[in-house]
Amino acid sequence: MSINFQNNFGVSLGERKIDIKKQYEKEFSLKLFKRTINKTGPRRLYHANKSTTTLDLALSAYKNFIKKNKKFDASQIYNLIFVTETNNYCFPGNSFLFASKLNLRSKIRLYDLNLGCTGFVEALDLAHKLNGNSLIICAETYSKHIKKFDRSTSSLFSDGGSIFYYNKKEIKILNSFRFFRKNSYDDLSSKQNNLYMDGKKVFDFVNSEVVILLKSILKKNKKINLVFIHQASLTVENLIKNKLKEFKITIPSNIKKIGNTVSSSIPHLINEYLKNNKIKKNSEILLCGFGVGLSVSASILKIKK
Repeated sequence: MSINFQNNFGVSLGERKIDIKKQYEKEFSLKLFKRTINKTGPRRLYHANKSTTTLDLALSAYKNFIKKNKKFDASQIYNLIFVTETNNYCFPGNSFLFASKLNLRSKIRLYDLNLGCTGFVEALDLAHKLNGNSLIICAETYSKHIKKFDRSTSSLFSDGGSIFYYNKKEIKILNSFRFFRKNSYDDLSSKQNNLYMDGKKVFDFVNSEVVILLKSILKKNKKINLVFIHQASLTVENLIKNKLKEFKITIPSNIKKIGNTVSSSIPHLINEYLKNNKIKKNSEILLCGFGVGLSVSASILKIKK
């Protein structure tokens, strides 16, 4: 029996479409563009307008979620988990703003996670441990952290939001894994709203630690044949696919299509995959996010219904 839990998702992207080729021709050269695009992947990015916030992206994603679930009963949301590194206010967190905008019941439990590329997987793990169903929201506007055109970041990050309704009757987390590399917090960071990424160190972290974790999980869990990884870059994706080619698994991709949307990356990826594919009941799938920290989080999900 095949199922499709695409209706559990709602996604959004920044309003402005950025043509990377034009940007490179303006700032550098066409030759450098071709060399860079083979590493990063996306030819087009999506940036939020100056006035668009992470809350706006989240509300837009929720509207798209409701379009697919016109009879959705918001009173069934017991927990609201908002993942972002850029809240609208220093405090309170975006969960309070989101819940108020939607007039959700006052007894709902609100959680704010200041996490990047691992955020969605971490939020799933939290939702699994809480009582009742959860609404997981991810939203980020990394473009606002890029002060000038930078080769390591300007051709990679898109702004986006996502909604995922975690229904415990449909999904169960079988196991979770996480760790971080000590004293690596500067390797992918933002100080005074200035985004910095040391691509070589991030690549080394994936190659030496993330890949080892994925191999260990797949060797012990033979039922897994579908793996959704964070869409970091084309280079990182190709590395992981090459390192895991001994396993009979499918690793979907959309990095070329929309770029790296940080914590929304995996929700966007699953949502797109489910447009043309279905997942069998009782299937076990693996999700893996990695990046800011430097850190990695992975979870094995069982699709129950």
